[in-house]
Amino acid sequence: MTKFPLFLAATTGMLVILTILLRLSMNPDDAEHQQTLEVLRSIDMSNASLQRDVIQARSAILQNYDPLVRNLATMQQSVIRLPRHAFAADTQLEQVALELISATGLAGELVERFKSRNAIMQNSQIIFNDALETLKGDLPADNGEAHIRLTGVAGSVSRFTREPSDDNRTRLNLALNRLLFPFAAELQGPITRTLTIHGRVLASALPVVDEITADLQRIPIANLVQRYQARYLDLYAEASERAALFRLILYSAAVVLAAYVTYLFLRLQQNASVLRDRLALEAAIATVSTGFIDLKLDDLCQEIKAGLSTLVGFAGIEEARLLRKQDEAAPEGSARGEREPDDVVSSSLLAIAEDWQGKREPHGGVEVPRISALPIGSVRHRLSRLGYRSWLVLPVRNGEQQFGYLSFATRSKERKWPADEVALLRTAAEIFTNALQRAHSDRERETLQTRLSEAQRLESLGTLAGGIAHEYNNMLGAILGYGELALTDLDAGSPTHRQVQQIVRAGMRAQNITDQILAFSRRRERQYRPMRMAPAVSEALDLVRASFPDTLEIITRFEEDEGVIMGDPAELQQVVVNLCVNAVHAMDRAGVVEVVLDEIALKRGRDLSHGRLPAGRYVRLAVSDCGHGMNSQTLRRMFEPFFTTKTVGEGTGLGLSAVHGIVTAHKGALNVNSATGKGTTIEAYFPRGDVLPVEDQDAAALSQEVPRGSGQTILVVDPAEQRRMLLEEMLANLGYEAVGFEQKEAALNAVGESLDRFDLALLDEKLVGSGPQSLRRRLREMRQDLPILILAERGSGREGGPDRLEERLEKPLRMETLALALARQIPAPAAS
Repeated sequence: MTKFPLFLAATTGMLVILTILLRLSMNPDDAEHQQTLEVLRSIDMSNASLQRDVIQARSAILQNYDPLVRNLATMQQSVIRLPRHAFAADTQLEQVALELISATGLAGELVERFKSRNAIMQNSQIIFNDALETLKGDLPADNGEAHIRLTGVAGSVSRFTREPSDDNRTRLNLALNRLLFPFAAELQGPITRTLTIHGRVLASALPVVDEITADLQRIPIANLVQRYQARYLDLYAEASERAALFRLILYSAAVVLAAYVTYLFLRLQQNASVLRDRLALEAAIATVSTGFIDLKLDDLCQEIKAGLSTLVGFAGIEEARLLRKQDEAAPEGSARGEREPDDVVSSSLLAIAEDWQGKREPHGGVEVPRISALPIGSVRHRLSRLGYRSWLVLPVRNGEQQFGYLSFATRSKERKWPADEVALLRTAAEIFTNALQRAHSDRERETLQTRLSEAQRLESLGTLAGGIAHEYNNMLGAILGYGELALTDLDAGSPTHRQVQQIVRAGMRAQNITDQILAFSRRRERQYRPMRMAPAVSEALDLVRASFPDTLEIITRFEEDEGVIMGDPAELQQVVVNLCVNAVHAMDRAGVVEVVLDEIALKRGRDLSHGRLPAGRYVRLAVSDCGHGMNSQTLRRMFEPFFTTKTVGEGTGLGLSAVHGIVTAHKGALNVNSATGKGTTIEAYFPRGDVLPVEDQDAAALSQEVPRGSGQTILVVDPAEQRRMLLEEMLANLGYEAVGFEQKEAALNAVGESLDRFDLALLDEKLVGSGPQSLRRRLREMRQDLPILILAERGSGREGGPDRLEERLEKPLRMETLALALARQIPAPAAS
């Protein structure tokens, strides 16, 4: 539809051009041409007749002025008719026509003057002649003097009439004067006066008439007619030549159009053949698509072969293959290890398609119209050895998931597939893609159902573990609290002090274990801080050594000052434990595990087996074993959740998945080197930070001085009696006076009785509550500046409170943590 306006515009343009050519190829109108020449002849003849009639009227030969008027009118009308032809717009012709109009107008004015002047002159001449004859007849024959005078006047008039020069006019006037002077009685009278008057009229009128006649003779009407006719004939000749040229062009255009129509007819025949082939290809593709409708997964492989066979023979295709990637699981009903007779050929073609170094089409495929035109090399050699003349490869891809390629080839002749045929074949590729996608989705659904069952089981286990961890934290709180209290009463160098100190340290390690349990049950938030990895790795290895037999040897190589990362110690210990456990199982619980911790610097990015590292500095944790190793399929799937090579009951498939999630959360990447029978090395890369590490305060807390109070009163509200008593003893040991309450109403009453009695409130989170009747709100209403410390379950939320007078502390509560929080919230007493 988008081409129809273009076709319509082209057709309209062609018709306009042909119409213009036809119009330009026409000769000038012959009748108009003859009429124009006739008008020019009429003007010329009218002008000649006018000149003749003027001379005749001057000579008194013309009896009246009607011929003169008719010739003038004819000439003026012909001039007016002159511009009515095809060349009237020519500038030169238009100028000559204006000059003709002006000339004929001037001729008309002169003719009118001529008529009046000539009439006076002719009348005066007639009267003059009559008067002269009358005087001659009346004079006596013997009056010689009068006859001489009359004869002189007649001669002067005759000479002046023949040649009206100034001398002859002067002689005429002298002759007329001699009639009266000297005085002669015979020449005195009215006739003599009439003769004298009309003689003088002749003397004045005849030169004017001759001058008008001469002006009429000088008007260049004949010359203008000749100029007009010459220019007109030139234009007529040019128009005739131009018309002949355009007739030739029109003839050529007709020949070209005839050839083009012939070409269109042949092209239409060819297009009809192509359209029939394309309809057949569409029907074949529709047949292939129909075959996959409601297809059982067991019949997928057979239907794919049938679909490929259906496509052969259309669009010049002589061979069709589905090049399926090896990492794509085969559909059910087809053994993964089973090889077709031409499987080697398919693998070779797949390798060529994936590693193609030449130009790729926009759809991601490869089109080679001529195999012989490829550069000399292994690709051309392999394709030529298969007998291919042309090759077309289309991707079988759904979004970002690549299933393989669809390969089409010709053997008998070379072929370039048109874009519309490629589009149809891409539709076929989409059909195969959808079939493989459906098979993949069915397998994924079964896998997800299995994983869902496992996840539900693990969620229940996580809930149970989280509850146990919280209860365990309560017991750890008592162990750590009373242990720290005992350390304060013992001498630092005594054996008992060292023994209690080991008890507290064991409690701290137990607290880390509860942190891992809470992380597993998703009840603890990640807490990234600047840290060195060596202490966390060492402590994790201690746990590994303690839990595995003596047949396992762990060798460590830690680089000094390996750098600082932003990390969570508990999660990093989980990474170390899981990697070591995986290594131990790979060696059947006997062998050597090597743990390396060092720092590397990358000047440019590096591709890893399971990720990519941009340029920068990294801390690398590498765990190597000498176990049985992994094949390529296991390497690709080792970090998938629930994927495991262990037997039922030995593993859940979550260990390495958790490693991958933790490393990724730390913005790191993993690299695995493994081969069957040669062991495995798993490297975890963590971005190195530029900040100073936060030193581990757990051990230092056992010996360093903590801030102490000076008798401030602390309100303790906790429903658990054992924990409340421990808090009271810890506060007393830190130099504070503790007042404990089990119920919040009793605590509120104590505060209400003396608002200034308490310097801080230490509340259990279960009693804090929310809303207008909460313990926190009611304490704030009684006293707005009262600091509040809230004891919360570990991993239950953030450490800070809603304002600067409120802070959250996690259980189990250690003495150092409590002392620092009290020092932050209670202002130090002013120095005396």
